[in-house]
Amino acid sequence: MEEPTKDAKPQHEKPLLTTDQQIAHLKAKGVTFDLCSEEEAAEYLAGKCRFFKVAAYRKLFDKRVGGEKDGCYIDLDFAQLKYLAGLDRRLRDVLLPMTLDVEHFAAARLLRAAEFNGEDGYAVMRDYREGVPSKRRSYIESELEVRSTDAYCGAVVRKYRGDMPIWAFVEVVSFGTFIGLMKFCADRWQDKELLSDHYLLKKAKSARNASAHSQCILNDLTAGGPPERVSPAVMHAVAKCGIGKRLRSKKMGNPRMAQIATLFYQYSRIVPSGSTAEARKGQLSDFFNYFDATASILPESNPAVSSIAFLRRLTAGLGLID
Repeated sequence: MEEPTKDAKPQHEKPLLTTDQQIAHLKAKGVTFDLCSEEEAAEYLAGKCRFFKVAAYRKLFDKRVGGEKDGCYIDLDFAQLKYLAGLDRRLRDVLLPMTLDVEHFAAARLLRAAEFNGEDGYAVMRDYREGVPSKRRSYIESELEVRSTDAYCGAVVRKYRGDMPIWAFVEVVSFGTFIGLMKFCADRWQDKELLSDHYLLKKAKSARNASAHSQCILNDLTAGGPPERVSPAVMHAVAKCGIGKRLRSKKMGNPRMAQIATLFYQYSRIVPSGSTAEARKGQLSDFFNYFDATASILPESNPAVSSIAFLRRLTAGLGLID
């Protein structure tokens, strides 16, 4: 077999396209500019949304098979890609504060459990830091070292660095490190409910990261991909929302929908009624109302339409919207 030369480029390498070239590329793929002019699209791509992101939503549309236009998209206008990118941003704007609420109230639950189990707050952390594998311990120490100079939590880290109590630790570490502590405490106290929270939080963490880093959510809504283990409690809750077995299996078979559904379920469990929950209820309602008023731009067969409908039924069934 002939070995590639040193100057050989990877097969996937693609050139950086100018805005005009981006539009020409989309047109070659069958994307039309009837609902959104090429001039408007150029302005949008140049200053409001990256091409790689907006083009990602093409996956939600069918392609022609065979003939002169083989591989071209069917009835796809740039305005629909633009709409989906904006809709996705609105969804992320709802999900992110929900994940932050879940993190906050999960920490409160952990501290209540520590009090219930008679912990003084220091011994449990000494045992935790001694009990984790050395690689994990080094990671935690590195995390605290970085945060020791942070403008917001650095003073807390510096004050308690030598012997940090649990209430200080949960305020200064990352979500992932907090989740690990929750697992340790659940095992230590034989607390099944706390252990369940731990596994559910891992799903919330995925939704949190996707929302915080502006990653596309709605561009891949089909079942399949890497398997996603869903808690039986979550599946039972989805069923209780009146969602039939076929639809339940289809939507929960998509990792993104499964993670969002898990987040919604956990939110309904641990966030108490009050101003915080009411604020999120309003944001969720605004999102669905916006979708109702604008979704006519998409064909009813588009996966985004059925997925938003699924999320609406789920949030209504869980009491997250009226």
